[in-house]
Amino acid sequence: MRSASTIIGFALLLAAAGCSDSSDSGGSSGTVVNPGESIQAAVDAAEPGDTIRVMPGDYTESHAGRAAVRITKPLKLIAESSETAPVRILPSAGQRHGILVEPENADDPDVDGVEINGFTVEGFPNNGIWLRYVQNFVIENNVSIDNLENGIWPTLSANGEVRKNVAYGSLDAALWVEAAENVRVIDNEVYDSPTGLEVTVSNDVHMEGNHVHGNVIGVGLYHPSGAGLPPQDWPPSPFRNWKLINNRVENNNKPNPVSGGLVGELPPGGGVLVLGVDDVEIRDNVIQNNNFFGIALIDYCLAVDGTANSCQNNPPFYADTSPDDLRIVGNTVTGNGSDPPPGPFEALAGDLLGLGGSNNCASDNTANVVILSPPLPEC
Repeated sequence: MRSASTIIGFALLLAAAGCSDSSDSGGSSGTVVNPGESIQAAVDAAEPGDTIRVMPGDYTESHAGRAAVRITKPLKLIAESSETAPVRILPSAGQRHGILVEPENADDPDVDGVEINGFTVEGFPNNGIWLRYVQNFVIENNVSIDNLENGIWPTLSANGEVRKNVAYGSLDAALWVEAAENVRVIDNEVYDSPTGLEVTVSNDVHMEGNHVHGNVIGVGLYHPSGAGLPPQDWPPSPFRNWKLINNRVENNNKPNPVSGGLVGELPPGGGVLVLGVDDVEIRDNVIQNNNFFGIALIDYCLAVDGTANSCQNNPPFYADTSPDDLRIVGNTVTGNGSDPPPGPFEALAGDLLGLGGSNNCASDNTANVVILSPPLPEC
């Protein structure tokens, strides 16, 4: 990360419904945005540390920016949504992203202290909620629908929570943590995407209580060669300490809607794919009814069917390609592998699949069909 500063205090209770500004005892100010008004205008006018509350309704920003709402300062953006009356942000001409948080200029310090809560962001050509160079963030209770690149995507950021969101209908990842540090991904529901929950080139990522279903691959923990950023933008390697704990990963059998690239090569029916990354703990998850595999540990330089990949002719720019130092403990991995993709995949279908890697272990898992080479010792 490029910098850090003290979080500017959050604040404020609105004095009365319909008021446009008020102050609490700490002196912070707040704004209410009503349907027909501009969220972006309120963000632009806000002072660092302000809270902006947005009333239920549909919001289509008329400006020509690349994001409907671009945030470049610490603030809280809160949607006063209910189940029957959401706050929806919809695209207008030229807008590629729904909500984008980033520094105003390329050389500015990271944005430090942002909360985005309660929005439905729908139908953008690229990303629903995208954070880049942001410290101390909270993304909570939002819904990302049919944002065609990624639904929720914190990247190049640190010290954040992505909690209780719903994301679906993307053509890359519903929720992707990339080149980030110290991020908690808690109690989200992600589905109907090539990868439901994805992590690449990150450190200290904790994933717990998520429901991952109806994707091509449920959870993708991918080798750095699968990242969309050049190496100079990654955090310091090696990439360590990813924890997947007490999640439900089931029925990830969506036919792959993408052709080309790593995304297009993903075979349907995968629960948790550990593709050439190290130091991952997979513990106390329920992983079931994925047609190809429950958990797969695979060297990046092997194809998923166990044959040689193209690494010899196209070497990866991060040389460590084997999945090492993995701990697989206490998972219920059942009912997987019943309908693998046709061809060479069929012989490798099962609950727990391992091809390559060293210093890995497995204990106290419930799994019926186990194909491991080499076999894993007890943890």
